[in-house]
Amino acid sequence: MAKQKTINRDYKTVLFDYDGTLFDTVEADQYVTRQKTLRRFSPEWVQARKEYLEHVKQCPLYDGWHQVFEYIKANNIQAAIVSGNNREVLNVAVRTFGLQEIFPKDKINRIGCKDATGRRIRKRGGNPALFEYALKQLKEDPTHVLAFGNELCDAQAAGNAGIKAYHCLWGADADEKELMLADPEHKCITSPLQIIDILRSEVNSQNQPA
Repeated sequence: MAKQKTINRDYKTVLFDYDGTLFDTVEADQYVTRQKTLRRFSPEWVQARKEYLEHVKQCPLYDGWHQVFEYIKANNIQAAIVSGNNREVLNVAVRTFGLQEIFPKDKINRIGCKDATGRRIRKRGGNPALFEYALKQLKEDPTHVLAFGNELCDAQAAGNAGIKAYHCLWGADADEKELMLADPEHKCITSPLQIIDILRSEVNSQNQPA
């Protein structure tokens, strides 16, 4: 993968992964695993789905995100969730934690794992399709965007869509952390609060004379 260019950018939008980046979803993950063992839309699957969504409501934001949200609101920065999870889950989380002001529009500021046709899109292997779909929904140019996620594929997929991306280590498992730390193409951060410093430094760098 070619190194990302960082010149001639004016960052106006930030994209966040959901599971393990915004929210600590470990406790709810077991219910996802259970669903996968059941026939889709069977009574057992429906019950497992309900249990999962109830546990989504109990998955906390990681420390520091509220400060990040205050910063992006104060600076008129657009934000969206771009997740491999289902948009129904994103909507439940946004409503439960009162984040409608940060992620106001369903299908625009909350991008799940399906495009407008219902086709499922994965980030695995650095597939940029989900980020390209998000850019289309947001009507945004990739050179105006930063992305943050807790898996190697998040940054790879964003980078392949022309977006500058960062690895978030706080919600990653040990194997994923090792991969991200060894990745020469993307920087790692250890706290959501560092995103404020990144946004400040990126904006300031754009204001420096050539």
